[in-house]
Amino acid sequence: MQIGRRQFMAGAASMAFAGSLGRAAAQSVTLSAPWMGWPENQVTPLMTAFEKESGIRISAERLPIAELFRTLEVRLQARNELPDVYLVDGPLTASYAARGHLLALDEMLAADRDRFVPTTLVQGTYDDKLYAMPLGASSQLLFYNKKLFAEAGIAEPASAPDQRLTWEDLLPIAQQLTKPEISQFGFAFENTNPYQLLPVPLSRGAEVIGPDGLTASGYVDGEGMIEAMTWYQELFQTHKVGPVGTFQTGVTQEMFGSGKLAMIIGGTWNLVGFEKFEGLEFGVAPHPYFAGGKQVTPTGSWHIGINPRTAFMDEAQAFVKWLSTRDAMNLWFDLRQYPPSLEEVWEERAGTTFVDPAWEIVRYELANTATPRPATPAYREYEDFLRTAMQDIQTGSDVSGALTQAAQNIDREMRKYR
Repeated sequence: MQIGRRQFMAGAASMAFAGSLGRAAAQSVTLSAPWMGWPENQVTPLMTAFEKESGIRISAERLPIAELFRTLEVRLQARNELPDVYLVDGPLTASYAARGHLLALDEMLAADRDRFVPTTLVQGTYDDKLYAMPLGASSQLLFYNKKLFAEAGIAEPASAPDQRLTWEDLLPIAQQLTKPEISQFGFAFENTNPYQLLPVPLSRGAEVIGPDGLTASGYVDGEGMIEAMTWYQELFQTHKVGPVGTFQTGVTQEMFGSGKLAMIIGGTWNLVGFEKFEGLEFGVAPHPYFAGGKQVTPTGSWHIGINPRTAFMDEAQAFVKWLSTRDAMNLWFDLRQYPPSLEEVWEERAGTTFVDPAWEIVRYELANTATPRPATPAYREYEDFLRTAMQDIQTGSDVSGALTQAAQNIDREMRKYR
């Protein structure tokens, strides 16, 4: 996709970059940008488009997710000018901002806030200031294997959000589709982490962190969380509809694609990812919830932030401002199909890209049920300990004990942010 120079310059006109930097000067600048380790063809075209328009080079260092987080911690803790810009996982915004690692973007993006889907701005905000600009959003769908449903004589789930399954509806369906004699399971979550699983206790009305964002005890190990995680454990240990020990995305994706898993809660990336499985015909339905409870879906995705100590502030701001343009966001969606964060991308593609029921569901969820992960400076610690507890619970550990230990560990780590 060709990005018009006129659009780029209009978007950056309010910044010092547009008035004070010539193209020759810009060509001498290379911005350091630690990035996720997605395939090169999903990263390089975005950087190349900006470089062609601005003359500013981008050194996008593609790193596996765990290494990306470690690299950012080391470099940001050095409190120097590197990196210039970097990818921010939405729930980590509070952690980086609280430690002075992110530049507030409110003034720079003041005229653009209304262009974003409101829920996408939540995780880029800390202490009422926008510190990270959302590059996209995320949501989760219930994917189901049409062939397995047909063979079992089970009606396919409705795609209308107001007719979504309850978890109470889903369990007997999963039981009918579980056939241990051929290693076929009825249901699983794509992976085992707070992003995917927190909607379970939230749907039951549980609070998953204290109102101060720094208290885990009484919440992570509260009655509501224990009840929800007991239900989760019973899927695997009592009802045996899910494969025990499946913590990673790749494993459950392969099981679903090969017909060994009838239903899976997974991200929109699977709409393309599942195409690699020959003969797989799948449908999608909205994320389930508990009867009488709240309809909750996970959301939050990758953002872009600026190191406030960068030696190239004008160029860094120009890059972020450019990424907020419609054409840049369209290009980014074409490269990697995260739900768009700009309203205008949804509107422009309404009659083409987004005619699939999956995107209609996602659009509804982003406007009505999307619930970001807890806003806390200690999110990394919160997630790490809670993920471990969730994995232990799936494999049969005492629910209350695992959650109590997690809460104590999280509270210990949170002290440094008080």
